[in-house]
Amino acid sequence: MKKEKDSAVKRFLENPAHFCDLFNGSLFGGKQVLKAGSLESLPGEAIVSFADKDGRKVTVKRYRDAVRKACGNALYAIFAVEGQDKAHYAMPVREMLYDAMSYTSQVEQAALRHRENGDYQNSAQFLSGFFPEDRLVPVVTLCLYYGTTPWDGPMELLDMMDIPEEFEDMRPYLSNYRLNLIQPENAEPDNFRTDWKLIFSLLKMAGDGTGMKEYIQENSEVFRHIPPDTYDMLKALLHADRWWKADADSGKGETDMCKALEEIEEMAKQEGEILLLIKLACRKLVKGKSPEEAAEELEESVETIRKIYQAVEEFAPDYDNVQIYHRLKSGNDFSSAL
Repeated sequence: MKKEKDSAVKRFLENPAHFCDLFNGSLFGGKQVLKAGSLESLPGEAIVSFADKDGRKVTVKRYRDAVRKACGNALYAIFAVEGQDKAHYAMPVREMLYDAMSYTSQVEQAALRHRENGDYQNSAQFLSGFFPEDRLVPVVTLCLYYGTTPWDGPMELLDMMDIPEEFEDMRPYLSNYRLNLIQPENAEPDNFRTDWKLIFSLLKMAGDGTGMKEYIQENSEVFRHIPPDTYDMLKALLHADRWWKADADSGKGETDMCKALEEIEEMAKQEGEILLLIKLACRKLVKGKSPEEAAEELEESVETIRKIYQAVEEFAPDYDNVQIYHRLKSGNDFSSAL
């Protein structure tokens, strides 16, 4: 499933309009800063080589999901996207490395250019390979999170640090790195002009089949003509594999998602049943019932109740049924137990 999600996201971002709209809608509040006509593709692979303490060459490779160069008036900037379907608890370090490798590559290219031109004026320029008038191209990385539960990872490098109390005065002098995180919870669908608007609107309703059904009905004309790449995104991110039968053989190059309403309605019914089971299992747990006792009283399998108990304990003492449901849904084997 993860591979299917990642592939769908990468294909969707190959469209320059989608790539621009993701940044314009999430980072720039809907302002059209990036324009599709100004984009150039860049390789997703970044390679940096350096010598270790013994003088041996060390090569580091990293891969980004989508990278574009946006050209302005004789200048340009680099924009990159990293997709995540699960929280990454070292993401600030990971993205900081990506950006640092991009800047390192720019310094190396400048040094190579100066060597070829032989235009060094002093030893400082020779040693650094970078002249006072040289400038780096800015790099902006966006972390696109499309998991089924809210992001609970660090938002910046300082979130990952344990600073001793006696050294708290050092905090203002620590270099920080902040994530540019976009997820359904903080996305404003109206800021987007492409199908990101539909995608984020539906992702906000993940787990709410009734809400999705109403949204599709209210926007029925739009959902009758969904492009294939948008449909693939929705199918992968919403786990709606059964919807593919809706209009797959029409030959129109588009999908009528309104035909999926029956599946969505059935999904809503199933989710309601699961939420009720979670609620009842919570009551059994609070009363001190064992998984075996609760399973017998609720006429469910012990395996199912045990999985619910495990998830419930993560959210104690709040016992938020919806959060528990999303936690179970994100598991790899829970659906087979129900």
